[in-house]
Amino acid sequence: MSPRCRSAYAPASRPFRPTMAWSGRAESRCGFTDNIVDVHGEAEAAWECPHGALDGKERCPFHCQPEDVPDGMDVSEAFLDAITGDAGESRQDRERAKQFIGATFDVLDVSNAVVDAADNHPVDLRGATIGRLDCTDSEFGQRLDLRGATVTETATFDGTYHEIDAKDATISEAVFNGVTADRVDLRGAQLDTAAFESAELSEVDARDATIESATFDRASVTDAAFDRVTIEEGSFQHATLEMADFDEATFGTGDFYHATFDEADFRWAEFGTARFYGATFSGGYFNETSYDEAVFERVEAERLYLPDVTLTNATFADAAVSMKLVVHDSVFVGTDFEGANIERLDATDTTLVAARFVDAAVTDLDLSGATLASPQFADSDIDQFRAAEVTCIGTVRLHGCTIGSVDLRPAAVEPDGVGLVSLSETTVEDGTFGQPAAGAAVYDPERATLGTVRFEGDGTESVLSRVAFYRTRFAGFDFRDDDALDLEAANYRLHELDSRLWDGLRTALSYPAALDEAVEALADGNENAKTAEPGTVPRVASAGEDRAGSTAGDGNTAAVGDEPPTLTNLAAKQAQDHAVPTAARATAERLGTATEGRIAAAAGEVTYLRAKNGANDIADNTAASEFFMSQMGYRRRCQSRRVRDSAASLRERGRALARWGMNAFLFVTTGYGERASYTLAASAVLIVTYAGLYLAIAPDLFDSVGQYAQLSLGSFIAFFLGGVGEVSNPTVSLLAQSEAFLGGFFVALYVFALTRSVSR
Repeated sequence: MSPRCRSAYAPASRPFRPTMAWSGRAESRCGFTDNIVDVHGEAEAAWECPHGALDGKERCPFHCQPEDVPDGMDVSEAFLDAITGDAGESRQDRERAKQFIGATFDVLDVSNAVVDAADNHPVDLRGATIGRLDCTDSEFGQRLDLRGATVTETATFDGTYHEIDAKDATISEAVFNGVTADRVDLRGAQLDTAAFESAELSEVDARDATIESATFDRASVTDAAFDRVTIEEGSFQHATLEMADFDEATFGTGDFYHATFDEADFRWAEFGTARFYGATFSGGYFNETSYDEAVFERVEAERLYLPDVTLTNATFADAAVSMKLVVHDSVFVGTDFEGANIERLDATDTTLVAARFVDAAVTDLDLSGATLASPQFADSDIDQFRAAEVTCIGTVRLHGCTIGSVDLRPAAVEPDGVGLVSLSETTVEDGTFGQPAAGAAVYDPERATLGTVRFEGDGTESVLSRVAFYRTRFAGFDFRDDDALDLEAANYRLHELDSRLWDGLRTALSYPAALDEAVEALADGNENAKTAEPGTVPRVASAGEDRAGSTAGDGNTAAVGDEPPTLTNLAAKQAQDHAVPTAARATAERLGTATEGRIAAAAGEVTYLRAKNGANDIADNTAASEFFMSQMGYRRRCQSRRVRDSAASLRERGRALARWGMNAFLFVTTGYGERASYTLAASAVLIVTYAGLYLAIAPDLFDSVGQYAQLSLGSFIAFFLGGVGEVSNPTVSLLAQSEAFLGGFFVALYVFALTRSVSR
């Protein structure tokens, strides 16, 4: 073998392999030519091989067929000899000496080699055909140019490289595990397998590439360009990609488990399955992406953008977004946000279909213009809940939440013109609940706590007939703040709903379960669930149910018509035809009772007790008075029920009877201290009654009935006159004394009632 300049090539402990002599500068030149313009689209003249031909051959060892290479020649060693060059060569000759365009290698083994020439000319293997390329533990200080090359087996790169340029290359198996490189160019390349595990790359450019399986686990990439790449199986687990572009990329599966991004651009990308579990973003941009399956669980991001996206059964569970999550104009079907912590969620004009926010925390939630198809917010903290001009479908559930400020103004309600907003056990500190121009939004603040909240109406219907207060707490709620409530016109009845709302309420209560079934069928890949907006599902309809949802008969229906029904339409049909599900039957019974103007006695007592306390807190004495009377009335009903309870002991029933009697007496005589007029009326009845008794006992005592009335009136006020006048009949005299006692008592009751009502 001829001597080599070790500054250009060092063997780095390569094993000794005997070779026959060959000089790359032989007088007989290789006859291989290549039209670079045709192969690479570059404006160059036809290329001629600069290497010497083999003895007795027309071509050099790099351009003849592998079987024509003499048995004693190591083509890999010859290759390294050729790229070493001579110190006395011209710059142009040195450049050409490193060109192997269109070469053919059965095996090109440059493992353990250090190639670092004084020039910057690339090692040029453009258009080469290589069976196996082994660069294990090698170092290339100049660009390794593999543009348009074909590697039929494995290309192994394990070492340090300035640049590996494999644009438009075709490689069966590319192994870059642990490689360190300034740049790897795979633009337009086709690779069956590309492995970059633990690689450290300043730049990788795989735009327009097609890769069956790509692995970048634990790789570190400063600048990654994957625009329009097609990757069937992509794994980027624990990878670090500072600037990553995946615009218009296509993934069968993209697994970014605990990957770290500075700025990641996935706009217009298409995913079969996208897994971003635990991924970290400074900024993530997923505009107009599409997914069959998406996992954003436990992602951490400053900014995350997913506008104009459709997600079905995706998850953002335990996601943490410190600045903003933008999902406007998107469709979320069965999407899970459980445990998410989001500073600002921009979901304007978004469609939420059975989406779940459980134990979530959102500082600013903007749902303006959105379609809310029975989303669920449970045990969540929302500082600001903005939902102006929304469409409410079925039941919007806000259960056990804490809301700082709310602005919920439905523009439309569906189906059947009635939407239900369930506020069970939710605390709302401030804000407004509105009504649509057509239809009714029914608010159910069961066991909720309402602060300075307003219920606004459209001016045509009483707002109170659309709010079912039930065991509701009032913390600053002002019943006088909104004329739309009109308590006086409703006779201060808080629990009653418009009877015309029942059918719509029953459908709204059945809707969430029907929608869940539809979403589940879509997720299961039912044949009828493949083309809809956002999906169609089969349905099983039943009819003949009563108010609580008991079914009298069943029947099946199928989707008909040219256009497949939407998920929301299918769920609406099922909700109309199906029984109220078991989970919603207690609510159905309660709201059904409210449409009949009734409420359970115990619940009524608590409801009006809390309303009275709330009115007292804001010095609304009139409302407090009315609510107190209702409270005591429902207490009397509770006592009446205990009296009739056959399971109770005689002593318990007797005690309940005494309490019932006292309650009834206070109501009749003073209106529970709120009605002085009741005392006057009771006093008049007492005077007339005693007059009748006097007449019945001693009909001959006076000549006229008026004198008996005069006796009764005098006896009634005798306490103030110094005593009862003398009466000849001892029985009448005794009765007159008792009337005098009761008269004083009733005067005291009147003073009490009058003073209390005036102070109110």
